[in-house]
Parts: sequence; structure tokens; C-alpha cells
Amino acid sequence: MSEVFDIQGLKDLGDGDLALYGENVADRMEDHEAFKDQPIPPCIPGPTRIREDAQQVKQTSTAARLDPSKEPERRAAREKIIQSIKFSCQYVVMYSEHTDNPGLLDTIGVDRAHKAVRNTTVKAPTSFYKFTVTHGKEPGSIKVHVSSWDGKGSVDLQICFGNPGLEESWQPLKIAHYCNFTVEGLETARRAYFRARLLKDAGVGPWSETVELIII
Repeated sequence: MSEVFDIQGLKDLGDGDLALYGENVADRMEDHEAFKDQPIPPCIPGPTRIREDAQQVKQTSTAARLDPSKEPERRAAREKIIQSIKFSCQYVVMYSEHTDNPGLLDTIGVDRAHKAVRNTTVKAPTSFYKFTVTHGKEPGSIKVHVSSWDGKGSVDLQICFGNPGLEESWQPLKIAHYCNFTVEGLETARRAYFRARLLKDAGVGPWSETVELIII
């Protein structure tokens, strides 16, 4: 069942990105129907254990940089969080099938696996049908979620502090390779506007709808 989600792609992330990805997934799972107010089997890690695994990745990564003999612990921590995310995803797949609600697969915060495209025609990227920006856990941070896409691609995120109707008001903020990510270090107590588009080998997609948010 894990082929529904891109678990294999997590192995390509660096330690910091993997830990952050795990924390973002844990945040999503806490509000997900499959985990919220539901008795979870002991064999399913769930958001709490994934968050603990993320902290372990950070700690062992730092330890391995200071002491190369700690490298086995770092690798073990990476394998553990990836396994925790994998098992939790499998549980969501089963819950989605049990409740006959396939839409639950799109709200877990983990990228969907993309099946091989048999048609050789390269399609130009389209606009994200889903684009949300919410407050992060730390001051000056935001959480971004866009709809998944087929094939390889990146998210071009821009920010605007002025008039969003003026193209010159927009400025680049981040290029991300996943549909769920966090941006930190933004100035607080400011009203900002955000937009995103998909970058692929086939071209550049149109901008999403603009999202307004007061950074706190």
C-alpha cells in the first residue's frame, strides 16, 4: 500500500529537511480524520511518534557531525522516521478504503507516488487547484500546501507586501520540491500575500489564486 505515497523520495532528503518534513506530516496527521479522535492501533506510529523520530534525526545528525562514530545512529534514526511515516501512510490508505473516502489521501501531508506515464506527450503544467498558507509553529513561519502533480516538478512560491495587483510588488520566496513545506524567518506583524506556480521541464504553470495572511 505504500506505493500510494512517495516514501522512497524521502531517502533523498538531507537530515534537516527530513526532520522538518516529518514535523510537517505530524502536524497534518494531528488534524487528519484517520488519527483525530480515533483509537490508533499500537503498531501505527502516528503523529506523536513521528515528531519524536524527527527530534531523534536532528540529535543524531548533530552528534554524527561532531563524532563520526555516531554515524550508525544517524542512519538508524533516518530509517526509523521513514518507516514511521510509511506505516502511518498505510494506515491512512486502509482507513480511506474503509470509509470509502479517497479524498483523505490528499490531506495527510505526504506526496502521492506518481505512476509511470505511458503517453509520451509532455503536458504543460497547470495551476494548483489547491493552495493554502497557514501560520507555522514558530514566530515568522508559515506552512504551505499545494495540490500534488504528476512527474518531476518544483513549487515556485512568491510573496508580496504591497499591492498584489502590481506585478512589480511580488518577490521570490522559495523553490520547494514537495507539496507540503515550511518557510521560516519572515517578518512578523505584517500583512502578506502569497502565490505559487508549478515549474516543470514542460514549462511554467500559471499562478495560483492569491492567499492573504498576517504573519505572526
